[in-house]
Amino acid sequence: SSTAATYHSMGNVLHNQGKYEDAMQQYQHALEIKLKTLGPEHSSTAKTYHSIEKTYHSIGNALQDQGKYGKAMQQYRKALEVQLKALGPEHSS
Repeated sequence: SSTAATYHSMGNVLHNQGKYEDAMQQYQHALEIKLKTLGPEHSSTAKTYHSIEKTYHSIGNALQDQGKYGKAMQQYRKALEVQLKALGPEHSS
């Protein structure tokens, strides 16, 4: 839907500005809409999962740069959970 695409685009802008928590909210809105309207297997839904994973990873990087290693690991684990959910444990990437 165009609403989901708009939420996703807003998330991209916020992510690029380093506003990761705000970006995550927009991606979550997009994901909810896409799951309801397109289903979990649609390529557009997969793109939103990827953006969520990327944002968790960016938050982890920022925390690691600040020396907050425990919190960084929590974010990397969240990124991994999203990857596994979206792609499955046998995927090569």
